[in-house]
Amino acid sequence: MKKIMFHLMGSAALILGALLIFAQCKSEASEMAQFEALTTISGDRGLADGELKDLCLCLTRQFPYETLSDKERKALLFMREEEKLARDVYTFLQAKWNARVFSNIAKAEQRHMDAILCLIKKYGLTDPVGGNPAGVFQNNNLQALYTALTADGLQNLPAALTVGARIEDLDLFDLNQATPDIDNEDILAVFDELKKGSRNHIRAFVQNLEAQNSSYTPVYISADLFQNIIHTPRERGGSVCTATCPNANTPNCQGKGPNGAGNCGGNGPNGNGNGPNGAGNCGGNGPNGNGNGPNGNGNGNPNGNGN
Repeated sequence: MKKIMFHLMGSAALILGALLIFAQCKSEASEMAQFEALTTISGDRGLADGELKDLCLCLTRQFPYETLSDKERKALLFMREEEKLARDVYTFLQAKWNARVFSNIAKAEQRHMDAILCLIKKYGLTDPVGGNPAGVFQNNNLQALYTALTADGLQNLPAALTVGARIEDLDLFDLNQATPDIDNEDILAVFDELKKGSRNHIRAFVQNLEAQNSSYTPVYISADLFQNIIHTPRERGGSVCTATCPNANTPNCQGKGPNGAGNCGGNGPNGNGNGPNGAGNCGGNGPNGNGNGPNGNGNGNPNGNGN
């Protein structure tokens, strides 16, 4: 009888231990799933791959070529390397911590490096990145910052996520500081997308930090701006051009720039967009495209029914 009791007690202990292990594994899996879910918002920093394909063409043809001021030139060259700083640090931290949030945002930073390169080529500037490998910068301040940030990010995962938040904090601060001195339409359009992305990435890093029972205190932007960002929903990017601009030299191309960006369904030769050709929401089939353009506000008659 004692042997039976011992066997029963041993079996019960084994079952209890298995249940505890299962519960722990389930809890860890749940936490990991939550952590991974938070990374899904981090890859969108505007300028999606599909748009980027024709972005250089759009920035060249749909936006005017305007003389660069010295401050605009410096801002372009600096932001090109600052986006590289973000990409290189996130790539480094991804290799160390294998957290998807870093790989997602690193890809977004590459797209933004490419967008700024479009402007650098448009204005005939020398690219400061050139063939420099990861972690190498012309700007001495960015070089020192890369060394410090990668060292901080090696401590643990919360420290690495804090590094990410700090980079986006700095990125947004620098963009906000540069914008008042810029009036070129194409630069403002691209920088606006970079700002949206930085705000989205701050949200992503803060949420990932919260999943690690940590938090972030802004270093560069104001506390009020930071609170506004984290309590505002994720923003949608990709609005530099509202189309891929396959016919960017014609008035039918709907994009931001001289011919504007309209919501049009007309089939007329004049297209319909916001710009010199008007701002119309059109759905007619007349030869003038039925919209708010040079021929007025049309709602479907062949001649556009101008008002």
